[in-house]
Amino acid sequence: MGAADNTKENRFAFGKNWQNFTSQNLNETRIAEAEKSLLDFLNLSTLEGLTFLDIGCGSGLFSLAAYRLKAAKIFSFDYDENSVSSCQSLHQMAGSPSHWTVCQGSVLDTKFLSTLPPADIVYSWGVLHHTGRMWQAVRNAAGLMKPGGLFYLALYNKVERFTVDSQGRLGTSAFWQWEKKMYNNLPLFLQRIVDYGALLSVWGVLLLRFKNPLSYSRSYYQKRGMNLLTDIRDWLGGYPYEFASVEEVTRFCAQELKLTLKNVKKTDGFGNNEFLFASISAPSK
Repeated sequence: MGAADNTKENRFAFGKNWQNFTSQNLNETRIAEAEKSLLDFLNLSTLEGLTFLDIGCGSGLFSLAAYRLKAAKIFSFDYDENSVSSCQSLHQMAGSPSHWTVCQGSVLDTKFLSTLPPADIVYSWGVLHHTGRMWQAVRNAAGLMKPGGLFYLALYNKVERFTVDSQGRLGTSAFWQWEKKMYNNLPLFLQRIVDYGALLSVWGVLLLRFKNPLSYSRSYYQKRGMNLLTDIRDWLGGYPYEFASVEEVTRFCAQELKLTLKNVKKTDGFGNNEFLFASISAPSK
């Protein structure tokens, strides 16, 4: 969701994008959908009694979801100060609960990480591939689990052959890495032209598949409470950008980190593969 490191060259303004989302799109329906998606993938009925660490908290939506799902403690951080501000606004909306902490920090900063308490659930969705040092970020994040904890992460899929996915994105991962660099060098008005051009492209693909683009856009909140245009901007501009296959991620986490794969959801193209790993034993509710 957010960004978590100190790589500044061509860096996308993740936090500004998430501030726009929270100010313009956040509502009760999206929050409820975020709660549902979180519990479904974790295979839990509640977070009551569990500690939740949100790495790269972005908008703060999933930290808010953890709060509403009765997590005992929530710790949210992001490298991007605007993402931190967005999350803080949701913290305030929830009544500034004392068991929910929001701060600025990097998943690559070991000194900062050493100040964090271990968590039952470490959550980092669509973040660690934006650090510029993805595998080190995965290692650092996994190290924040309690014994018996869960690690829920999502990373961009590696696509080496020319592909057209369900959102009309075409090419290879290497092409999109180049595109993201170029996007962040454009002036803002040209970025907005590219944004809406990509939106029209998605709608065009839907029409070719005999689907209603307006219905798709209106129901997009069912994808973890997200918003289509927000996600398009995040995709087009999300740099730094790394990627990995399902096999590479599962092998790294099994062999290097000694974790067990509990759940996986594969994307159909360039999007995020979702993973749930566990250490020695997993919490259950």
